[in-house]
Amino acid sequence: MKMNKHLIIGIFLLSMMILLSNLALADTTEAENISVDYEIKDTSIDYTPYREIVVNEPGVVYKIKITNTGTRERDYEIVPNTDIIRNIGTYSINPSDTITLKPGEQETVYLYLAIEKPVTSRTIIPVEIRSGLSETTIDLVARPIGPFQPEQRVSWIVTVFKIILIIILVIIIIIALIFSFRKIRKKKEEEPEEEPMPDFEEDIDTYY
Repeated sequence: MKMNKHLIIGIFLLSMMILLSNLALADTTEAENISVDYEIKDTSIDYTPYREIVVNEPGVVYKIKITNTGTRERDYEIVPNTDIIRNIGTYSINPSDTITLKPGEQETVYLYLAIEKPVTSRTIIPVEIRSGLSETTIDLVARPIGPFQPEQRVSWIVTVFKIILIIILVIIIIIALIFSFRKIRKKKEEEPEEEPMPDFEEDIDTYY
């Protein structure tokens, strides 16, 4: 009777473990079903990847053309990385950052980047394009050309000046060392040779 009791408890615990495993597997499957697909299917995206920031230009424009190549209507949302754009200026999307395309339909949206802050180097702006639970990311590049930022030119001049100053100091030190060695050598050559002392011991011995 006691053995049957332990057997029942063991079967009960085993059943609970199997039940918990099935629940965990169901939760994992559900999570996999709602995961984001990082590639938008049945969609073609054509865009301008690169723009140069020119002196006295207020900003640049990127063209993004989206085509629905599928068999059902799709909604698309264009979401730029605002943290990176905030370091440059502001942006706007025309006609809208959200569009709806029927099968076979295409539309071009324009992302206008207003330059309001100094741009000293090449900047990459990630832009997410979302459709339902799927999304893809494109990179838009902005690069300053010419003397766009005076700060960059001043920094370059300071660097060159430091290099020239270091070279001049090194040359001065080398010249000073050469003159020092020559002076020491000349001084040694001018010193008279010591005359040998007379040998008095031999003279003293001759008197004995």
